[in-house]
Amino acid sequence: MTTLMEPKAPAGLPEDADRGDVKSSRLSRWRASWRVALRMARRDVRRHKGRSILVFLMVAIPVGLLAGAATLGATEQADAGDLITARMGPGQALVQGPQAGKIQQTPDPNQGGTGWSDDNPAATIPGFSADAAAPDNAAAIGRLVGGGTAVAVGETQMRLVVGERRVRVSGLVVDPRVADLGDKARLSSGSWGNGPDEIVITPAGERKGMPRSGSVTLSAGGTERSVQVVGTASALLEWGGMPDFVVPSMPDGAGAESAGIGAPGSWVVVGGGPVTWEDVQRLNTYGLTVYSRAVLEDPPPESALPPELRPQDSFTQDTGRMIAVIGGVMLFILTTLLVGPAFAVSATRQRRTLALAATNGAETRQLRRTVLAQALVLGVISALGGVVLGTLAVRAGLWWWVSTHPESSFASIALDIPWGAFAILVPCAVLSAVVAALLPSLRLGRLDIIGVMRGQSVSPRLNKVVPVVGLVLALVGGAVVLSAAQQQAGGDFRVAVGAVGLVLGTLLLVPAILVAFGALAARFPVAPRIAIRDAARHRSRSTPTVAAILAGVVALTAFSIGLASDTKQQMATYQPQALPGEGTIYTGDTETQLAVGAALGKVGGAVRSTPLLLLRGPEDPYGPSAADAQRPQPFVTGVPQGCTVQNTLDHSSTEGACGALGTLSYDNGQIGVLPASEIKARLRLTEAQGRVIDEGGIAVGVPALAKVPTLTVAHGTFVIDQSSYSPTNVVTTATAKLPVVAVAPTGRTGAMPAQTGAFVTPETAKRLGWPTFQTMVLLHAPDGGAIDEATEKQLDELVGDEGGLHVERGFQRYDEKVMKIMMAVAALLLLIVTLISTALSMAEQQADTGTLAAVGATRRTRRAFAAAQAMVVGFIGAVLGIAVGLVPGIAITYPLTRSYEYDSVTGVDHVTGPYLAIPWTPLLLVVLGVPLLAGALSALAIRRAPAMTRRAD
Repeated sequence: MTTLMEPKAPAGLPEDADRGDVKSSRLSRWRASWRVALRMARRDVRRHKGRSILVFLMVAIPVGLLAGAATLGATEQADAGDLITARMGPGQALVQGPQAGKIQQTPDPNQGGTGWSDDNPAATIPGFSADAAAPDNAAAIGRLVGGGTAVAVGETQMRLVVGERRVRVSGLVVDPRVADLGDKARLSSGSWGNGPDEIVITPAGERKGMPRSGSVTLSAGGTERSVQVVGTASALLEWGGMPDFVVPSMPDGAGAESAGIGAPGSWVVVGGGPVTWEDVQRLNTYGLTVYSRAVLEDPPPESALPPELRPQDSFTQDTGRMIAVIGGVMLFILTTLLVGPAFAVSATRQRRTLALAATNGAETRQLRRTVLAQALVLGVISALGGVVLGTLAVRAGLWWWVSTHPESSFASIALDIPWGAFAILVPCAVLSAVVAALLPSLRLGRLDIIGVMRGQSVSPRLNKVVPVVGLVLALVGGAVVLSAAQQQAGGDFRVAVGAVGLVLGTLLLVPAILVAFGALAARFPVAPRIAIRDAARHRSRSTPTVAAILAGVVALTAFSIGLASDTKQQMATYQPQALPGEGTIYTGDTETQLAVGAALGKVGGAVRSTPLLLLRGPEDPYGPSAADAQRPQPFVTGVPQGCTVQNTLDHSSTEGACGALGTLSYDNGQIGVLPASEIKARLRLTEAQGRVIDEGGIAVGVPALAKVPTLTVAHGTFVIDQSSYSPTNVVTTATAKLPVVAVAPTGRTGAMPAQTGAFVTPETAKRLGWPTFQTMVLLHAPDGGAIDEATEKQLDELVGDEGGLHVERGFQRYDEKVMKIMMAVAALLLLIVTLISTALSMAEQQADTGTLAAVGATRRTRRAFAAAQAMVVGFIGAVLGIAVGLVPGIAITYPLTRSYEYDSVTGVDHVTGPYLAIPWTPLLLVVLGVPLLAGALSALAIRRAPAMTRRAD
């Protein structure tokens, strides 16, 4: 009996695709072919888990690092939406001001900026007055905004007094009883305070030693007061960090910081309707800066912004995209070269399977799709896995950091996932895996089916044209990179193109170099000779391994040269901040002076301290507090011949030597006050010069003023214009002529700290009625020598962040630790790449290893062969990597170390650099150490009894 059955279409093809009466389209056949290839790839990934894991790590590690860096950067660079809760809690807006002029602002003034001028005065706020009570002003702001409750909010800095220690603590000044502020100030236990003598402690304050209950001593402006802790809470400052305590009203004498977030006040408007962009612009006319929830969540188009502020916003928005593109290109190049060996060996191991498929009618393109499908599957899994792992690692790290540092700004900022960056990184990673498998798949077009079935696999004869093309590309690319890097502008595109040509040309030279080494192998011992010839014969396997090592060494070499050259530049341009061995501590306010004084008291006679004073008032002349903005500030200024007092203070109209020395001067133009003995010793004055200082002279180090015999010095008062930072209402009280002691430029290096350009004695300042303010303490050993490291460490622990202790010990190479870490990471990466490639190659060579054992090769010989194989490819790749890496390394020194600088000592503008330093010793250690270690580990991995297989005839 005969049974007739309808034939079915082969697996993966559409139903009835093989029937003559059904015509399958080219697209359907293409999709069916890829469907089969992907199914085979998924099966191959599951069957060969070890190789799949290695490929996963090679792709996922760089992807994870870049994804983690992008996530951390996006989270750290908080945008307007991230800080809404920290600024206003559940409120509709945060209002700051008023200023004297009408405001121009972007939706987020902190990112886009603001502007105002006294020439365009602001409108008067109905019911608002500087002399009115705080609740009345808050009510006036609430009515002006359009409804809701305005809650006054501010920030302050005080000191927690614990024994002799005075720890800096920050406070949020707000009364949450007026309105619910949500996460801006949320009570955990107890109750909110009723006045400035009752505070609520946060976890950040507990970490600094503040108790959860009882009384603590706080100090502000040198005045201590006991306050009661009545509860605990979580709170947020404007920038997202957590304060140490919350107080309902400002304590008396809390210092300049007591003015609040803005000047002269800040209010959170809770309730009422949304504050639109039109409302923001209306409030700007009253001199108010507004952070609106509705505007920050849905900003207006760029055309609605003031023309002067549009470019700033656009620049901020473009930065993230540029970083993502650069990171994606770097990932593509690195991953392609690192993964290349794995896919090359994988394609080689599948030769027999692919040859069998070819004998059964498979086309070349179907064979290629089989290899590419594996890369596609592994690339997708690895890229997505790397992104997930990198993001989870950042999330875990931030969780740990916030739990141990509650004052961190990350406490209020949610994890920001940079989806745009991931949209670039993931396709680049997948594409790099596919490109890495593309070259092995292209070789399948020349597959020797008979040779493969007999177990023979040798690379085809070397193409003599390719090495010549590679040499030309490498030379031209290197020349383009070096020439374009020397251009100060417009050479970026040429550098990129030249770098691609340099790397591509070198890769095209690798097969010819392997063949050349193979020709010279006859003079080597047996194991190296076999290894070198094997690398030359199997160039399809050796070339990707050399390329992977070359990529790592190129990056290491270029980065090392850039880092070493930057260090050389810093060493050449280093300016000492004090005399050798001398310590300095800044004491900018009364509380810091008290804290530093307590620390010096504990040290006792281990150091000798000398206060350094400046001729200025206690307020910062350029940034007085809101309460003192219109109060006259004292000044002392040098008035050279041909200058007036006004233009020595107003730098917008200053020319020549005018304004080079005085209270409002910068670039080492302050006038310091020190004892006469200290001035003589620091500046190494002669006996005659010392007598001039004793008699009321002035030691001048500013080049433009040091050559005159006498200098006219004026003092008086002024009021700073908060919009233009120009002095107004200048009143000259008196002038005096002082004899000048010239200080040579070389003699002032390190001897004139704290931006000073001249010195007078305290007696001279007192006699002339000049104002003085202590800004620094100079420290020496009791004998006047250098402070030892033990004393420095003790002082640093006592002072902490109060004054920023610095002991001048000359230029310190900051990058030594960075260089060691970088070299260790690079060596580990190169070692892993070499070992993985060697392991895959040895797995493929099991039959050859068995043949060697069969003809009498001992375990020692086989170990030597494995070691030599790892060392050969490692050494060739490392040497080529250094040779290629020297070009971008030297090129990067031009933009990195060449700069146009102003020499504050000589007063002359000049160009410095470029500086070049090549760290040969670390690079040679990597070149020699990594191949040797890889060879040793490869030798240890050889098993005692190799697998023996029967060869086909």
